[in-house]
Amino acid sequence: MALHGRVYKDATENEMRFEIFKVNVENIEAFNSAGDKSYKRGMNAFTDLTNEEFRASRNGFKVQSDFRTTVFKYENLTAVPSTMDWRKKGAVTPVKDQGQWEEGLCGIAMMASYPTA
Repeated sequence: MALHGRVYKDATENEMRFEIFKVNVENIEAFNSAGDKSYKRGMNAFTDLTNEEFRASRNGFKVQSDFRTTVFKYENLTAVPSTMDWRKKGAVTPVKDQGQWEEGLCGIAMMASYPTA
């Protein structure tokens, strides 16, 4: 706790975090003693978190309870236009004048510059 500046709101949370910590240390030690990997695991500032808590704190993704049962929003869509001007929809910007450029700077090569077999 001192090494990583952990402070818990009360004794209940402290006890819960210590239990999680102990389980994680057991998993770390079991993984390392197996010796079948080229690396070892160690304790760090996240050892008092569950896997779910760690993942949620790192990727920001929150799983919704109905996530897997939700149907595709457009599954019954039938009236689809044959063309779409995405510029008018604001999805893309208009063509811009990029000024002068040289062929070599833009990655364009002439066929003559390729070796023949």
